[in-house]
Amino acid sequence: MRLLPGVDSPLKDFPPRQIDLSIIRENNEGEYSEIGGRLYDNTDAELAVLECVLTRPGCDRIMRCAFELAQTRRGHVTSATKSNGIIHTMPFWDERFALTSQVFPDIRTDQYHIDILSAHFVRNRDWFDVVVASNLFGDILSDLAAAVVGSIGLAPSANLNPERQFPSMFEPVQGSAPDIAGKGIANPIAQVWSGALMLQHLGEAQAAQAVEVALESVLATSDVCTPDLGGKATTHEVGDAVAQQISATTVERPQFRIQG
Repeated sequence: MRLLPGVDSPLKDFPPRQIDLSIIRENNEGEYSEIGGRLYDNTDAELAVLECVLTRPGCDRIMRCAFELAQTRRGHVTSATKSNGIIHTMPFWDERFALTSQVFPDIRTDQYHIDILSAHFVRNRDWFDVVVASNLFGDILSDLAAAVVGSIGLAPSANLNPERQFPSMFEPVQGSAPDIAGKGIANPIAQVWSGALMLQHLGEAQAAQAVEVALESVLATSDVCTPDLGGKATTHEVGDAVAQQISATTVERPQFRIQG
């Protein structure tokens, strides 16, 4: 999540690039497990139960990923927790975070309960570099951070296999946006930026940078933007503007067309 030139945050007094953070979300377990069920349907005693599952391998894996990313950024990791109210899983999360931080003594750490952390995302959003969170907390924070930097249409994501044993998947935080499918108004920036994350993951850092520079240039120097950013351009028009900018600034001038 980065506040880009040419985009106004709904919150005041933050210049471009002063907000720049990555949310590392555990995406295999946590609060979105399938363990649970419903009992006594349609009676006064009806109940629903869902188990939150945190494992040592799952926590250590995602936290190690966050710390390793912080080593390539500004060297700061924040943990999202709620151990003052969720009495079993979140203290376990805190313990694993503390132990992982000992392996990375060069990284500064913070830890906030999710309620005050959400408030800090709005009031003190320049505090953050890398934020590591469980499945549910990461889901909520990623949408909140997207709103802070101007639009969920600007939020790329990567579903990573850190060990690189299996393919990773790259998509915008907004997903397929089925409510506006076919209308030509979806912001393609997040999808294109997700492609840049894929290039970065594949070791094509120069290509990834070219895409990101093109995105920033279009937003900063033109009025070509979709309705979520206050513009009137269509998905195709923004995609074409980005493709033309990439072609104009790369040596081999590859031909792109962004379909949306």
